[in-house]
Amino acid sequence: MKKITYTLLLFFFTSISFSQYFFIGEIESENQSDTMELFDLWMSATKEVVGKDLNMVTFQKELSNTHFFVRTYESLQQWVDEDSASDELGAQVFQKLSGVEDIQEKFMAMQAATDFKGARLFELLPEYSNMAPYLAMSNEEKKEYKYRRVVLYDLTDAGEQAFLANQKFWIDADKKLGVDYLYALMKPVFATDADYMLVLLDKSRFDYHKNWEDRMEKRFSDADFQSNYDKTQKEPVSSVVEEWNLNLLEEYIY
Repeated sequence: MKKITYTLLLFFFTSISFSQYFFIGEIESENQSDTMELFDLWMSATKEVVGKDLNMVTFQKELSNTHFFVRTYESLQQWVDEDSASDELGAQVFQKLSGVEDIQEKFMAMQAATDFKGARLFELLPEYSNMAPYLAMSNEEKKEYKYRRVVLYDLTDAGEQAFLANQKFWIDADKKLGVDYLYALMKPVFATDADYMLVLLDKSRFDYHKNWEDRMEKRFSDADFQSNYDKTQKEPVSSVVEEWNLNLLEEYIY
C-alpha cells in the first residue's frame, strides 16, 4: 500500500497567500475519486480550524492522473515557522476529521490510490516576470485563467547569466513590440530536476496557442529579435527538461 509522507500532510495543512515563494506538491492517483474525496474533507477541515480561506489552488495535468497543489510563502522564515506549527494544527484537523463517517476507510482508500511524487519550493523572480496584472484581478477574474503552460529548463554551459540575459532580451523586445502576456519565471530554492521553471497563464490551452502564435509573429517581424533568436538556436543558453499542460480544478480551491 502506498503511503502519504509527512511532507504531504504538512502540505495539506498549511494556508497560503500570494508571495515570492511557491511550494508545489505533485501527486499521482489511480482513483481520483478516492484521492480527492479525502483531500476535500481534509482541506475543508483545515479551513474550519484556521478560520479563514486557505487560498489553495489545485491543477490537473492534461491526459494524466497527476495533480499539482500550489501554495505560497511570504518568506522562507514563514515556511520554517509553519513547519514548526504543523503538529499542533495537524492534531486539530485530525480531531475534526475523526467525526466523519467511515473516515478510516476513506483514508485507507486514499493511501491505496495515491502516490506522492515529491515537492518543489520555488522563488519567484519578479524582474523576469509579468504577474502584476494578474495580481490586480479579483478572485473571480483570476478563475478565468484556468490554463498553465509550465516549462522546466536546464542551463547549458553558457551559464546562468547568459540565460537571464536572454530572458531580459525577450522582455525588452516584447515591450518594444507591444507584446503583453502573463508569465512567471521561478528558480528552485533547493536543487531539483530543473534549473528554472517558466509558468505562462491563459484562459485555455486554445487561447494560449493562439496568443503564442500572435506573439511570435510580432517578434519575428523585428530584425533584432530574429538575430538574437538565430544566435541562441546556434548557441543555446538552456534546454527544455519537461513541459506540462495544467488546468485549474475549480472545485478544489480553498
